[in-house]
Amino acid sequence: MSGRTRIILWIVIAVLACVALYWFVVKPQREELALVNQEIEQEEIRTTQLQAELRRLQELQENAPALEAELSEIRRFVPRKPDLSNFIFQVQEAANRAGLDFVQISPTLPESPPEGAALAQVQASIVANGGYFSLQDFLRRLYGMDRALRADSVSIAVSSLEPFGTRLSMTLATRIFFEVPAGTPAALAPAPGGTPTPTPTPIP
Repeated sequence: MSGRTRIILWIVIAVLACVALYWFVVKPQREELALVNQEIEQEEIRTTQLQAELRRLQELQENAPALEAELSEIRRFVPRKPDLSNFIFQVQEAANRAGLDFVQISPTLPESPPEGAALAQVQASIVANGGYFSLQDFLRRLYGMDRALRADSVSIAVSSLEPFGTRLSMTLATRIFFEVPAGTPAALAPAPGGTPTPTPTPIP
């Protein structure tokens, strides 16, 4: 074997050794390093998220007294029970103070609201008769009640024409809300065969 052949052979062996070194040593190390870098990035993202959550919890802790006071205020308008008798009393009191001729309140059974909120609701139809300004005052007093009241629809029609002014009839489709009793979802399901309407409560 000549010297030139030996040199070529050694070069080929060196190249093969470099290739083997790359595939069996360098490349696995590079892949492992890439995985480590990816894990480091994920941990950095997780650390940032945890720090943001920690700041949020610290802010909640600092604002706890104000949030507790706000929750108490909300619970004053959304009680833990339907308390229909108190609601009817407040509506009747508003009608009396507004000087209405007649008011009728027809509540339904408690049920879950269609919006999917974590509250229960009672629908109530309110029919009120009186003059324009009396009805306006009645609406203002309903707005100022110590109870969260939502009016889904309002309709007004002329009921009679009198020498001292036109008498109007107003119909309100309203809803009141209360907290869902814990562990009693069946109590909010509609009754079979439809929801019965209680006897209206008129005010002369």
